[in-house]
Amino acid sequence: MREDEMLASWDETLALLDAYESLLSDAQKETLTLYFRFNLSLSEIAEERGTSRTAIFDAIKKGVAKLRHYESCLGLAKKTLAAERSMELLKNDGQPIEALQLLEEAFNEEKGDTHGI
Repeated sequence: MREDEMLASWDETLALLDAYESLLSDAQKETLTLYFRFNLSLSEIAEERGTSRTAIFDAIKKGVAKLRHYESCLGLAKKTLAAERSMELLKNDGQPIEALQLLEEAFNEEKGDTHGI
């Protein structure tokens, strides 16, 4: 994975964590927060939690998969980003038509079945 892709993925995960952290267990929330928000290494988290690096890696992988599942069903992070970008367009560039188009695209897109959440 290229560095720009890795950073985009990191930023995406942070946005998903902001949107859906309340849906995670306390342990998942803590592990993902330590890794993504505080930039602790797997070893540091494992030592703090009294477990192995592999267990922490697996927990992070499962937590991120859960966040992506929530986003695929609900689209909350995408809608939030569209609203933020629309506000910037209105505030800085005075482009109401473009701002409205962004919002329409984000909020009118059909999402998948939400029963699997």
